[in-house]
Amino acid sequence: AIGYALGDAFPDDVWITGEISGLNRARGHVYFDLVEPSDEAGAPVTALIPVALFRMNKEVVNRTLKRAGFGIRMDNGVQVRVRGAVAYNERSGRIQVRMTGIDPTYTLGRLALDRERVLRALREEGLLDRNARLAPPLVPLRVGLVTAANSAAYHDFVHELDHSGFAFAVRFVDAKVQGVGAGEQVTRAIRALAATDVDVIALVRGGGARADLAAFDGEVLARTIATCRVPVLTGVGHEVDRSI
Repeated sequence: AIGYALGDAFPDDVWITGEISGLNRARGHVYFDLVEPSDEAGAPVTALIPVALFRMNKEVVNRTLKRAGFGIRMDNGVQVRVRGAVAYNERSGRIQVRMTGIDPTYTLGRLALDRERVLRALREEGLLDRNARLAPPLVPLRVGLVTAANSAAYHDFVHELDHSGFAFAVRFVDAKVQGVGAGEQVTRAIRALAATDVDVIALVRGGGARADLAAFDGEVLARTIATCRVPVLTGVGHEVDRSI
């Protein structure tokens, strides 16, 4: 009876927006909660609904994301607009959305709006080039390095210093550079190195899709670099990539 009532109320697929949370992949299917976060930090979410993306529809969604470019992936914390049928799961007793499509332009638009908002705030506060105005030593031999341990970026960077002919000393702090929590880990690593005697801090990671570099557009990380007492040098992504 609940299923019939939902079918009458939502005869067609609906479009809903929210933030992905608790994403889980199992046997070719994808399950997650679509949440509306609270405006208050640390407060419970305002709303939540379970979403199921079954294997037969996942291929359609993946093709849509691939055609959109920029390497958008469904992951925790990503803002999405999805299409699906509202249904009742008799076994779990839960209402869920059975996802059939996605609007990648919504995610790209949200990323662009957030990026512009942060840049505008930093510019108005005079923080955009504050760290760049710090003068590093002529030969900064004590280098703080922030990147993922055992990554190509780590090995390439250290290799260049080892073969430079100069007595560089590297103080390394491992940090996740992609996905949920990357921005927070990089921020903590920079703060930790800034409290030491390093001459400069290098933040590096290899190339990737635009969405892979999203952590480097975060406002907290940008403010941490802007106000850091040590010059921060960045090598993020490919040569053409630009992040906040």
